[in-house]
Amino acid sequence: MSMSQPRLLAAMAAHLPRLPVLLFVFLALHVPASHGDPLPTTYDGSMCLESSFWCGSVEIRYPFYLANATKATSDYSGYNYSCGYTDLEISCLGEGPSASPVIRLGGENYTVQDISYDSDNYKVTLVDRDVLVGGSCPAVRHGVTFDGMWLHNTSSNDDLTFYFGCYSGGPRMPAGLHKYQIDCNFESPVPGGGVAFVLTPDDHDKAQEHDLAADCHKVVSVLVKNEVLEVARTWTNFTSGAYGYVLKQGFELSWSPMETGPCPQCEESGGKCAYRQNKTFLGCLCSDGKVGKPDCNSTAPASSKSLRPDPSIAHSAVSCDPR
Repeated sequence: MSMSQPRLLAAMAAHLPRLPVLLFVFLALHVPASHGDPLPTTYDGSMCLESSFWCGSVEIRYPFYLANATKATSDYSGYNYSCGYTDLEISCLGEGPSASPVIRLGGENYTVQDISYDSDNYKVTLVDRDVLVGGSCPAVRHGVTFDGMWLHNTSSNDDLTFYFGCYSGGPRMPAGLHKYQIDCNFESPVPGGGVAFVLTPDDHDKAQEHDLAADCHKVVSVLVKNEVLEVARTWTNFTSGAYGYVLKQGFELSWSPMETGPCPQCEESGGKCAYRQNKTFLGCLCSDGKVGKPDCNSTAPASSKSLRPDPSIAHSAVSCDPR
């Protein structure tokens, strides 16, 4: 006849020293719970934007969410979860009309200039924050990288390519490149001097591009709006500062609602999708404060256990004026 779990634990504990016994019993009682559902049956409804939130002049709505509104999962795994899509996290810096929304892509900060929620034109307009503080002759230090799960490049962008630290003590600069040389005062992202160039897609001769890259210390390609570039590249001052105007107009990425997995079912039922920071779907956050799996038509009775804000973020909220 099989032994019941309490008797089995007692029998095993009888052969263990006293302190390990206490640890053994604690783990036996608590470890199974930590491997259960990481979301309880209820959640802190304040983490979800009821309708919209204004950060400066930009409207923030689901599936975008505020960085200071993430919460800790109940399994104490070290993960936070969001009421929105993981990569669409917005930090609102400052207060009132001058507040600035910021999103991180590939570890770099970009100011959000606009978000379109039109179902025919989901898009977000971004500009590199380094460019905004770079004066009239900015230097770019990195390209644009992002995960393609929720954000996508668009046909409204072109590449603008920069070559830094070129021909510093090396061979003479080939004829014909002078017209692409940046001739305004900027802070080079590479040490050692040399000259810098900026080339549009139409300027690139593949053989010349290869030779140029071989004699430069750093090559950076960034996204810019092609309609802005098309006009500015004809200006006589393009290499002496007008390229900076192009950079400051930013670029556009499209964003898309989830079309696969459990999230669409959640959203169709009126809920909002909860994701871990590792992009794992956790559950459906419903307007009544309950958590559905996978949607708001399948919520369980309310439980006394609910998630609490992560202490590390609960006191770091920035203030932006809702409208």
